Parts: sequence; structure tokens; C-alpha cells
Amino acid sequence: MNFWQRLVLALIQSILEWLPVSSEGFIVLTSVNAFGADPSAAIRIALYFHLGTAIAVFIKYRKEYIDAILFKDKKLLRLLIVSVLSTAIVAIPLKLLLEKIFTRTAGWVVTLLTGIALIITGMLLQYGTARSQNSLEMGDRKLWDEIGLGIVQGFAILPGISRSGTTYTYLIARGFKKEDAFKMSFLISLPAVIAGIAFDILFDVIIGGESLGFEWDYLVLMLLVAVIGYFMMDALLIIARKISFHYICFLLGSITILLVLILFTVS
Repeated sequence: MNFWQRLVLALIQSILEWLPVSSEGFIVLTSVNAFGADPSAAIRIALYFHLGTAIAVFIKYRKEYIDAILFKDKKLLRLLIVSVLSTAIVAIPLKLLLEKIFTRTAGWVVTLLTGIALIITGMLLQYGTARSQNSLEMGDRKLWDEIGLGIVQGFAILPGISRSGTTYTYLIARGFKKEDAFKMSFLISLPAVIAGIAFDILFDVIIGGESLGFEWDYLVLMLLVAVIGYFMMDALLIIARKISFHYICFLLGSITILLVLILFTVS
């Protein structure tokens, strides 16, 4: 992919990460179908661009993170540690499985699966909204809430399954207020992204001897994602509270599946 194609993917990440519609899914769909990228490479690009939005999250919630690191907020520190460990239990096996599957899977199959996953995301969002009680605050969470939160976040490694969508849905279904659900969802994203990149570098690059395949401009694009993402975060959260995004997931997922079926039939 050239710089301009990577720029498009960076913009997708910086805008869609804050909305429960799977930024990874759209990056994979765009990379595979518009730019002809390998599915495994597309997932790696999505992972590393998530670092940009993770930086934006750290800047926005820097006081909370610093308090946790300095043991001033031990309950938040527990949330970050428990959630990332729970995420790893689910995400690592899924990542290894996806790498094996996608290395020998046609692009249209990946596109079809992503479309199905978008519909599943929409169903989860609709379910969470229906179950919402909007009564618990962030400080009311228990240990099992944090474990469950990390587990559902782990499934977001699947293209089309929204990280923010699944974690937000889990929290509001548990009865947490929407504002607190959004905040917890964002707070746990930073350690998860860092852990995911560390795992990729350790096992695929250092041990596996693979090349990241990144050029210098990826660093520039990650910083661009961080800057745009920071300023877009609040605006898009306001939109997210007013729009039923499960309908968007249903629509885009259905269109994706329909296009794949038409192309497959014609070919």
C-alpha cells in the first residue's frame, strides 16, 4: 500500500475508534477490498494504528492513569491489570488461530466473516441497550465485572467485532451508567493495545523472525491518529449517545455480505 492508502486507514481509525462500529473491521474491509492487502497484514495495520488512539486516551485520562501507576488509585490499577490479563486469555488464542486461518483464506471469505461479525456487533449493541438499567457508577464495579469486561474485550480481535461496542454493551447490560461505561471502556483500551503490540513484536517479530513491514511514515500516521483522535473523541461520543449504532452495524454488515454474495455468484 502507498502512503495515501495508509492515510485513509489512519483516518478510519482516528474517527471510528470512538464509535461502537468496529474500526478494525472497517480497516480490514478497506485494506482487503479497496487496496488488495493480505488479511493478516490488514489486521496488523489495524493493531498498530490502535496505538495512535490509545495515546489519545492516555492524554485525555492522564490523571487517572498516573494515579493508578503511583498506587494512588489502587482500584483503578486493579481494573487495568485484571482486564488486560482477562483479555489476553481470550485474545492470544484467537490471534494465533486467525493468523493460521487468514494465511490460506481468500479475501472474499474474510470480507464475508467481517460482515457477519458487524451484524453480531449490532445485535450485541441492541441487546445491551434493551437491558440497560443506568444505575451503577464506576466505583460500584466488582472483581467479576472487571474479569468479564476483559474477556469480552478479547473477542474484539475478530474483525468486525467492535471493542468499544462489546465492552460498552457488557457494562450497560450489567447496569452501569452510560457515561461510566464509556469511560471504563476507554481506560482499559490502553493496556490492551500495548499488550497486543508487545505480543506481536515478541512472538512474530523477535521469535518468529517476521518483518513488521512498516515504513517510516507509519510513525507519522500513528501520531496523526493520536492528534485527530484526541480532538474527535468528545464530539463523536456526543454523537454516539444520540444515535442507535446497532442499525448502522446491521446495515453495513448486510451490505458487505450482499456484495460478497453478488461477486461470488457473478464470478
